[in-house]
Order: sequence, then C-alpha cells, then structure tokens
Amino acid sequence: MSSYSINLSAESPASPSTNSLPSSPGGASIAEATPLSPCSVLAALDTHPNVSTVQLCQLVHSLMLTIQTRASQHSAQVAGLKNTIANLEENLGQVAERYNVPPEGYVRNDGLIPDFDILQDGNYVRARFIRCHPGNPTRVQGLTGSEKPGEGPYSKPVYAQPIHGLIPTALPSWYHHMLIGRTAHFEKLCNATVATNNFGLIANLSCYRQDHDALQQLIQEQDMLAAELELIQEHLALTRGRLESTNAPAAIGQLEWQEDRRAEPVPFTPKQRQGRFA
Repeated sequence: MSSYSINLSAESPASPSTNSLPSSPGGASIAEATPLSPCSVLAALDTHPNVSTVQLCQLVHSLMLTIQTRASQHSAQVAGLKNTIANLEENLGQVAERYNVPPEGYVRNDGLIPDFDILQDGNYVRARFIRCHPGNPTRVQGLTGSEKPGEGPYSKPVYAQPIHGLIPTALPSWYHHMLIGRTAHFEKLCNATVATNNFGLIANLSCYRQDHDALQQLIQEQDMLAAELELIQEHLALTRGRLESTNAPAAIGQLEWQEDRRAEPVPFTPKQRQGRFA
C-alpha cells in the first residue's frame, strides 16, 4: 500500500510542495476516481516521478473525468449559444421584414418619387414608403420607416414627368370626357390611374379636375351676375318709363330753377381720356 494521498482539487496546488499522488487503499477502484485539472496532474507527476501504475491509472482516469466534464459543459454552452444565435437571427428577420413591409395604405418608393427627401436628424433621407395624400390628391405623403413617435407623415406636391422625346398630342375625346364628366366617370378614371402607381399622373388628374370645377363654378356665377345685371337694367328702364308716363317732373316744377341748367358734358371717348382729342 502506498503512503501517498490524492488532492481532489480541480485547480492546481498553490505550491509544488503540497502536490500529492492519489493513494491506493485496499478495495479502492478506478471507478472511484475524482476529476483533477490538467495542471494538478502535471504538478503531481513533476513532484513524484516514480508513480505506481495504479496511481498513474487513477490520475489518467481523473484527468479523463475532467476532460469529459469540460467537454460536456462546452457542448452545452455551444448548444446554448447556437439557440441564442438562432433566436437572434429569427428576431432580426422579423425586424427586417417589418422594416421592409409598408404600413397600411403605403407602397414602397421604388423610384416612384425619386426626389422625395425628408430631413431627419440633420440628414436628408429618401422616403421609403409613399401614398396619395388622403386630403389632397395633388400631393403625396411619405415615411422613412424610422420615424420616432409623433413624427410624420411628410408630404410634398408632385407632377407627372414629361416623357423625353414625346411629341404631345391632344387628349382623346373619351379621355377628356371622363376627365370632366360625371363623378362616376372621373372616379373610374382615377381608380385606373391609381393602379399604375404613377403618383404624378394622379396628381395631374386631380389638379385638372379641381381647376375645371372651379372654372365651371366661376362661369355659373358670371352667368348669374350677367342675368342679375340684365334684370336690374330692365327694372331701371321700366321705372324710368313709369316716371316719364306720369310726367313726374311737372309735379315739382318749382325746383327746376334751382338746378344748374348747363348742358350735361358729353362723356370723353377712350382716346380723349388718353389725351388724344380727335
């Protein structure tokens, strides 16, 4: 029986003088070996070069237990890290998907409005998502996708870009009829244009319709004013005739001498007003 004893610490001893070999009491077996760190095994071997075979086997098995334990822990750590990475990649994919998905009512601004830049944190950022302005179809609204709470949407006026090299021709009669026709016809034309995602054309359609409706309203008001003017002129002529038919001046003839009897001046002609008397 050996007089040596084993240090079951998983760390290397503080000093070589305390390193000891595992003892081999009667009835002891290799299965009873406890884990030892590689540093502890090396230190024990350096201190006791004449180790017995039984003690050497016990050291080897202790070292193997340590290696197996550390390998198991490493595998568990690797599996945990892989799960963490997979979760992070899944979350990143969800965030990227949400970032790329337009908000409700918007579409991706893939060159539709290339000059829609928004000032954000001191830098101009291209609008990522756009839509027709719900209150004014001649404008568009846009978002960068990274707005803070309370920011956006932003808007700007838009116009259809002329086609380079195209010689303009008159609008077809069917198109113009839908453009200025009944509301149902105009809405059909607008819906078909909206489907093209050409926000400039949508804006031009709405602008033309607004101006046309405003012109029609002014024409109606002008006609009403003209009719009212004509009616007042007729009333004036009728009232003058009544005054003349009743010989109204004779009833107050005594006032005639109080008025200036000079002939009424003849109104100047347009040329006379300009200083050219012809």
